[in-house]
Amino acid sequence: QQSRLIALHFQMLCCISGSPPEEPVISKKSGHLFEKRLITKHLEQHGKCPVTDVEMTTDDLQEIQGSKTPKPRPAQAASIPGLLSLFQNEWDALMIETYTLKQHLDTVRQELAHALYQHDAACRVIARLIKERDSARLQLSQFTARLDEVRQEQKPEAEEAAAPQPMEEEGRLPAVVLKKMNDMSSQLTSKRKKRQVSDTLATPADLDRFEETHTVSLHSTSTPGVLSLHIHPNDGKVVTGGVDATCVVYDRLTGKKTHSLSGHSKPVRRVLFHPTAQVCLSASDDATVRVWSIPEDGPGRAQLVMREHKNEVRGLTLNTTSEYMVTAGLDNMWLFSDIESGTTLTRVRGDDGDDPYSAGFTCAQFHPDGMILGTGTRQQTIVIWDLKTLSNVATFPGHTGAITDMSFSENGFYLATSSVDGSVKLWDLRKLTNFKTLTFEGGNNNAINSVHFDYSGSYLAAAGDMIKMYNVKTYGEIKTLTNHNAAVTDVMWGQDARWLCSSSLDRHVKIYNTN
Repeated sequence: QQSRLIALHFQMLCCISGSPPEEPVISKKSGHLFEKRLITKHLEQHGKCPVTDVEMTTDDLQEIQGSKTPKPRPAQAASIPGLLSLFQNEWDALMIETYTLKQHLDTVRQELAHALYQHDAACRVIARLIKERDSARLQLSQFTARLDEVRQEQKPEAEEAAAPQPMEEEGRLPAVVLKKMNDMSSQLTSKRKKRQVSDTLATPADLDRFEETHTVSLHSTSTPGVLSLHIHPNDGKVVTGGVDATCVVYDRLTGKKTHSLSGHSKPVRRVLFHPTAQVCLSASDDATVRVWSIPEDGPGRAQLVMREHKNEVRGLTLNTTSEYMVTAGLDNMWLFSDIESGTTLTRVRGDDGDDPYSAGFTCAQFHPDGMILGTGTRQQTIVIWDLKTLSNVATFPGHTGAITDMSFSENGFYLATSSVDGSVKLWDLRKLTNFKTLTFEGGNNNAINSVHFDYSGSYLAAAGDMIKMYNVKTYGEIKTLTNHNAAVTDVMWGQDARWLCSSSLDRHVKIYNTN
């Protein structure tokens, strides 16, 4: 019995499998015992001894001859009760291992939950710090802009006295200004007669396929809402004015915000690109008009601030010479000003009517020839002015609410106006009559905030609680767009009516085309 125990103790096992080999071989170099089939496969793949890592081939293996007698079964496996006992032991060991794994899994889950909680807390802290940083930057930029304005206002009186003063007669524009405008009007009239419709102008079928292709949020989320937009006539950039008192320039082609212009203290109602200079203009409820420099390779800044109005500025339009602008406000005044110097060349007061407190201009637009100005009022009328005499030459009643926007057709014959009464009216300037009224069927009878002819005069877009596109030939509706979740505040056509852009109180700017 003792010799048997010694033999079992010194039983030779395969160095790879750890069990007695059926075909034992021994390495001539290391003296280790292996199962022949296992060591052969290992040498084919690695060419080294698995124990000593010494170079070895199958020629270095020596087979060991042993008894081929089959091994007897263990005593426990020789009977059914013994087998049941073996199975029970294996089952118990499996259950204990499973319980240990569950305990380890619960521990790992607790550690993971704690790590995720820490990560979430860190993200919230980072978001709060970023918000505070952005707010501080905005306040700093506004303070810097205000400081620059104060410095400009506090220039020595001698400089103001030495500045060139405009030459103007009472109730008239300076003669040199009128001459420039007349010359430009003659040129535009001549070109208009020869102008052909663009070959790339979108067709009604193209407009019927318009879908939303881009949506961007350019303004602050804490004070949401975009009130106005304008598309650059040449490069397709978009400038927007928001409730957050900032103007933002967005490059549609690159999908990036190029400039953020801070300085106004109240919502920005109107924005405009200058067609040739790297400049944009804005009018705000803070009663100021700003001229912004927006260079391609640098930040934007306010190069001019005009404070001539005494109340909210709601109208802003650029003359065809690109040198002069008109601003109109709820103080019932419209001002004709030089863009480069900021000098007001003349100011005209509207009719106060029976109730001076309800008077005031809500929008303004130059006629395509530049010699006629249209203004909309809170008193539900459209007033047409002759800039040569600065006199009211026509008044269009008919709306039952304040005028919100107006647009002249490029041919100069028609004017479209929108109102809080939920209608768009079309006026023939040759007959001075309203020949068509459009309403939003299926809408909520809310105000129509914006109306715009495309450059060719072929299509009209109007925006209220939705956007509708019309064919000017018949004024039949082409398509309705209902992508915004709040009132649409402004809408404008892109080049050749190939795309359309809109802004809304849902703080989004959306672009539509045929995708």
